[in-house]
Amino acid sequence: MQKLYHCTLAQNLESIRKAGLLPRKGLLAEKFYPDAEKLIYAVDEDRKGRLIAIITGQMARNDLVQWSKSYQFEDFKNDLITHGAVVVFQTTAFCCRRNCKEPGHPPSVEVGDWYSRESVSNKSIEREMVGQEMLDWLKPHEMDFIYRYRDRLRSWCAGK
Repeated sequence: MQKLYHCTLAQNLESIRKAGLLPRKGLLAEKFYPDAEKLIYAVDEDRKGRLIAIITGQMARNDLVQWSKSYQFEDFKNDLITHGAVVVFQTTAFCCRRNCKEPGHPPSVEVGDWYSRESVSNKSIEREMVGQEMLDWLKPHEMDFIYRYRDRLRSWCAGK
């Protein structure tokens, strides 16, 4: 089995430990796909940037980022350390969308995404990464922050 990674906010870990991962409509999926299905999204090791983007959106939507014009990469890393979490698990209940012409996937699922319509038991969770361990594993790059995450944070924080 392959390891998969699901990002969330650290404040959600207690409920995940109790109930596992439950399918739901994500804020981003719901924004772009009003009829989005309830799913659990995950990525493989090669798509860490996707996790960073999702955690970034979750932090902004939950008012956990104190955005200002002077917000820099170090602020971003500190916010990830403080608020982000990655859940690691192995499961066979997930499908991967391999290419854009592959039929049968929900419209909100992008190429390279792993997803499941079924819950992931808390017993299937291998471990959690938070704090500096999570940041060291994600390895966010300053250039990605400058050209991707900073603009998203600014627009998400302004759009509240």
